[in-house]
Amino acid sequence: MRAPTAIDLSLVPLPAAIQPYAYDEMRAAFTARFVDAWNEERQRDPSLPAYTIGNLEANPVAVGARAFTFLRMLDRQRVNDVLRALFPTTATGDDLAALVARQGIQRQVLVPATADAPAVMESDPSLLNRYLLSFDRGSAGSEDRYLYEAHSAWPSGLDADGRPIGLWDARVNGFDVHGRRGDTDIVIIGPEGRAPTADERRTVSLACRASHVKPEAVAVAVLPARRVEYAVALTVEIPPGPDASLVRDDILAAVRKAALARTTIGGEIPDGFFRGVAYGNGNVISAVDEAPVRILPDLYAVPVMASAMVTTRVRT
Repeated sequence: MRAPTAIDLSLVPLPAAIQPYAYDEMRAAFTARFVDAWNEERQRDPSLPAYTIGNLEANPVAVGARAFTFLRMLDRQRVNDVLRALFPTTATGDDLAALVARQGIQRQVLVPATADAPAVMESDPSLLNRYLLSFDRGSAGSEDRYLYEAHSAWPSGLDADGRPIGLWDARVNGFDVHGRRGDTDIVIIGPEGRAPTADERRTVSLACRASHVKPEAVAVAVLPARRVEYAVALTVEIPPGPDASLVRDDILAAVRKAALARTTIGGEIPDGFFRGVAYGNGNVISAVDEAPVRILPDLYAVPVMASAMVTTRVRT
């Protein structure tokens, strides 16, 4: 299975400069430092009393510790926020927009503002993905250049929940894939495996075939990925005790998530894949695949789950 063209940011670690912190640890550090300082003062002035009320939350030192620790946490969080704003993989909002400007990239307007509503702008993940793809865009005819232009040209819209969405996946297939010299196929697919509309395909094609993107002697075609639809049907056996409906819903959610991750051009569904997903629920004793799915990778096709059904049986 080939990976999607979008970079998986879950695999990118946080910069080491961003430091975690805990209230209890910071407060304990304040108290320990106070005790050391107080003991130093008592050595200089033996008439000072020993600090023996540390276990009382109402004592002045404890009150000061709470206030000081709260301020330290605000300072630490402020530093972390500033550091996040300096790295593209952690920056958001206007901070991200300012960072990507170094590559001459601006956040796209998806829906223009009206008298009654503000404009709907391109999402942070989409903007970041275009920024990361932009570093090779100067090379006309390169894979990354085509991908950058395709992702930038796709007329992004909103999903069912009103969240901005863009091009789902794209592949650049050349001689090594199809064996035709001088031909480049750019295969695209819409959000969650939806087939691109004629207008979406035309818009991407115009961008990828522009004279400053496509070398003169190369033929470029933008093609919709062929949807390979499949259905999932599982029967799982669970022990007495767990709520069967909750187990079923949990498995269905896991199946949908796993299927969506495989909804990529060239995606593969191996034998027993969804049975394995079902076993991820700790309550499953056994799982039977009632409609086995096996889809081989095809760089012109995308596997799309059309339906999913999970039946639960309680072992008696």
